Amino acid sequence: MLLYIYYIIKMAYLSDKEIDDLGKKVVTELYNNKDIINMKNNGKPLTGNLKALIQRNISGIYSNIKNNKSVQNVLINAIRYSIFIEKDLETEKQIKLLKDECIQRRNTINNKKVSGQELDNLVEEIELLEGEINELEQKIYEPPDYRKNILDISQKAYKLMLRNDKSAEKLFISICNKLGVKLDNDHFGYYQHNYQYNYQHNNQYNDNKNSDTYRSPRNFQRYSFNEEKKDMYVPPALKYKR
Repeated sequence: MLLYIYYIIKMAYLSDKEIDDLGKKVVTELYNNKDIINMKNNGKPLTGNLKALIQRNISGIYSNIKNNKSVQNVLINAIRYSIFIEKDLETEKQIKLLKDECIQRRNTINNKKVSGQELDNLVEEIELLEGEINELEQKIYEPPDYRKNILDISQKAYKLMLRNDKSAEKLFISICNKLGVKLDNDHFGYYQHNYQYNYQHNNQYNDNKNSDTYRSPRNFQRYSFNEEKKDMYVPPALKYKR
């Protein structure tokens, strides 16, 4: 129980760096995994907490990315990928076929039905087949923590994207940056100016808040009445007000 409470508190106060690290993992571990990107729903239903999680839709402004699968689609695929092992079933079929071919060739050799060059060819074919079998077995028997890691990243990112604070926005920006996708200035419904640029460069958003050149994304059009703006009419009563 205490561990669960700690996890909830930890998720509520992720630093910019932690959010950016999560965005990097979403891209490197999920978007760059072809098995996840190309995964097809085989009809198997998710249950329990995972079912409840993916039934909540992520807002389009935190999900839809130009020329890429949506964040929600990728995260759901990743969750299903971590639970259901579709690709392993197909690989097992290939392994069985290759092993059957090896057995046939060995039986031919053991029954002394061949000799000379034909025997050498069969031995060479068996070695090639065994090499293919080894490669496929390495693919099918992944490290125990691999799929658990995929599930952890997917769940954490999905839950963060459902939040109503800046965390979802920051994670989305991080994912777009890692994918090399430039957001429109008004993507989030306001003019964000250099927010994406600052966040991309070592998450220096907080450092830049106090600089002379930074302007808050939500207040980008705000200016001081003491600062005359070119081609803009300022009422006399305000122009000289101190």
